[in-house]
Amino acid sequence: MLLRAGMALHCRRYWRPVERMAARPAATQQGVLRRLVVANRGTRFGIEHGFADIHSHADLVKRVPVQDYEMLRPYVDDQRWTGAPALTAESPLFYAQTSGTTGKPKLIPITSSMLSINRDEQALFSFLQYRACPAAFAGKALGVMGAAVEGHLDSGHAVGSVSGHLYRSLPRSVQSRFVVPAEVSDISDYTLKYLVIVRLALAEPDITYLGSPNPATFLRLLDILNDHRELLRESLHTGRLDRLDELDTPVRDVVAARIRPNRARAAQLAGGGPLTYADLWPGIRLVTTWTGGSCGIALDKLRDKLPASAAVMELGYQSTECRGTIALEAETPGGLPPLHHHFFEFVEQSAWDRDMPEFMTLDMLEAGRRYYILITTASGLYRYFMNDLIAVTGFFHQTPLLRFVQKGKGVTSLTGEKLYEAQTIDAVRETAVRYGLSSAFYLLVADEEASAYRLFIELDDDVLPDAEGIGAAVDVRLGELNIEYHGKRESGRLAPLTVAWLKRGTGEAYKLACVRAGQREGQFKPAVLQYRKDIALPVDQYVIR
Repeated sequence: MLLRAGMALHCRRYWRPVERMAARPAATQQGVLRRLVVANRGTRFGIEHGFADIHSHADLVKRVPVQDYEMLRPYVDDQRWTGAPALTAESPLFYAQTSGTTGKPKLIPITSSMLSINRDEQALFSFLQYRACPAAFAGKALGVMGAAVEGHLDSGHAVGSVSGHLYRSLPRSVQSRFVVPAEVSDISDYTLKYLVIVRLALAEPDITYLGSPNPATFLRLLDILNDHRELLRESLHTGRLDRLDELDTPVRDVVAARIRPNRARAAQLAGGGPLTYADLWPGIRLVTTWTGGSCGIALDKLRDKLPASAAVMELGYQSTECRGTIALEAETPGGLPPLHHHFFEFVEQSAWDRDMPEFMTLDMLEAGRRYYILITTASGLYRYFMNDLIAVTGFFHQTPLLRFVQKGKGVTSLTGEKLYEAQTIDAVRETAVRYGLSSAFYLLVADEEASAYRLFIELDDDVLPDAEGIGAAVDVRLGELNIEYHGKRESGRLAPLTVAWLKRGTGEAYKLACVRAGQREGQFKPAVLQYRKDIALPVDQYVIR
């Protein structure tokens, strides 16, 4: 009864207003733009870019060039070091960190307004999940989220995840539904963290809901369960878990309080083949995760391990920068952009690629078309180019429903690592110098099926060096340049990078294939970082066996 009453309140407070605004997206977005520029017109960025004279989208385009993070970094650094309102009128509460195009991470300011926006969007999504599948709320929830505080910057500010902050701010009555306490997110050893998560989940046979951004996380949890099956069986039998001694005292105390013997559960782990979610938690009714881009491959594998009655709901197009969509139903690819919180701009894909952008607002999009997306948010991201391709899947009232397709050119992401071409070039160049390699052509290929990267190199001489050692060196260097690549490798969600040597002439054959596909020979420049599905040449046929 309490849950139903709470969701009815969520419906009135969060859903009904958005439903009304979806019928008038142009007016709603105009109001959002006006609110954001007025709130920040006294900042250094706002003064330099004439926020006081911005009253429309046309004014915004005229006054503010398209931004990337490196253009905003000086404002972010100025504000965090001096406290002056360089980018946002509000002082950031903390910073969210993600990988950048260089070795330096991007720091996204999370203001009080932005955190409140995220809280409202999560409340709205909770209602929509409940509406889509009430049975998912009948039992316990297994959610995997980031830590509220992951560290501190040189300026003393905290770095953390928005999801971690939101989780810690939930009422205790809501937190009690989750089988994994917030403190587990603070465990830095990924294998140990996943082992603890699996052990806590095994203690709760009545799990009806799974939630995590990447479906590969749930596949990894199953791997941990089956790889450490005897240890977990013994822990369930005795009520002890020896590896808890490796945890810091506050985390250890919280976890230890939840470790109890459960011999009936222990018996389920004895003998037999690999266990699945369907075997151990047959009551799972809803999985909320990313379904688009390369995540679809991991999701297909996960579905085979879920109960047949489990539905999947798109977590939404979202990133460290902002939440771009909120799914309205289960098993649907598109989501509603939070048009009442952020200002959105779009450029049709071919127009951007031709360097002839026409900036469009939300109400101007067409079904079936693909667009690059720009955002203006309460975090001080103004006309910020996301380098993400989205597609319009349909409409809710007058507002387009959007689906993430993939990162744009020069970026790949298999498990959320967002690897940039510049990082690839630096890592390969530095490794080549260290090993004395000479190469005029190489490709780093993102293999979505294998959740791994493969580096194809055409050497200038006939001596083939140690592929395993060079692959390990590039792998390590990429982790140093990209914190999210490092994290995904440490957790096992991303497999080790491998190297393959190419036959002489492969580079020229690749160029000819690209020219035949429509590239201009005089302007040809190979993209050294690509998804396997996008490569113009079947490079595996050119590998030296």
